[in-house]
Amino acid sequence: MKISAKTMAVGLCFALGSLTQVSAQIISYKRNALELKVGVGGTLFFGDLGGSKGGRKDGFFDYDVESMRGNTSFGLKFNFTNRISLRTDMCYAQVVGSDAFSGDPGRFKRNLSFRSDIFELSLTPEFVIYNLSKLGRKKTATSELYGFAGFGILKFNPQAEINGVWYDLQPLGTEGQGLKSGTKLYSLQSWVIPFGVGYRKNIGRKTYVGIELSMRKSFTDYIDDVSTSYYSPDALLEERGEASAILSDRTIGESANTGASRGNSSNNDNYSFVQVTFSRSIGKQDANASKMDKFFAKFKTRDKCPAFR
Repeated sequence: MKISAKTMAVGLCFALGSLTQVSAQIISYKRNALELKVGVGGTLFFGDLGGSKGGRKDGFFDYDVESMRGNTSFGLKFNFTNRISLRTDMCYAQVVGSDAFSGDPGRFKRNLSFRSDIFELSLTPEFVIYNLSKLGRKKTATSELYGFAGFGILKFNPQAEINGVWYDLQPLGTEGQGLKSGTKLYSLQSWVIPFGVGYRKNIGRKTYVGIELSMRKSFTDYIDDVSTSYYSPDALLEERGEASAILSDRTIGESANTGASRGNSSNNDNYSFVQVTFSRSIGKQDANASKMDKFFAKFKTRDKCPAFR
């Protein structure tokens, strides 16, 4: 069957027109310049206390599901374009760790535990990694993978329990802080770097739901009050009181020797969030269109097939 030049030209024009139309649909959705965002989920702690069932591991693989606790966050996001944003978040979480949950024999025998409330304020750039909206046909559809990394500040306060009474651990100086020459009580604040990935999809013109996984890298090793070595329990009893002496060393069996390793000071404490997120666009101002948006918009409005007679 012979195909005429006219038929081929019409077919090629139709194909190119369809391609540019789909490309425009992928990125033509409008996003408001401002969004309110909330998140709820679970928190895992990665520090000196607790750890995985199979024994001690490094980093993210040293998680302890039994110590997972809740978190919540509230934030405001500024959308510069459909793909680039800057967000600020206020987060609250509780982190806990207990050697009783660890599969590592050394940690289990150490028998220390703690809890701490975390308050975090962060400023984080966010960017769309891949836009999945091309899988749908609606111009208003939003389905995308995104990543983020920024910085913030956190406030914490480790506590431990004796006979149902919870004690703030920092004033007790359980590792001899302030008693050892050249040391002082550690700060209850630290810089933190939040980073992670997420997925979101719109469930209306201005409402989005998603899931987000993030790590929080801190610059302190004292979220769990454990970092260096054991201090003399007699000195702690005399200078800081009975609670300090008890909570410094709860070893099962014989007490630990003064100067023996109590923690690992070479690794700082970190924590992780898993959140379900909800966000809502506010205001009427749209995020500025990116150069790519404007490029495809030109094709959408100007491309026309020639008229053959």
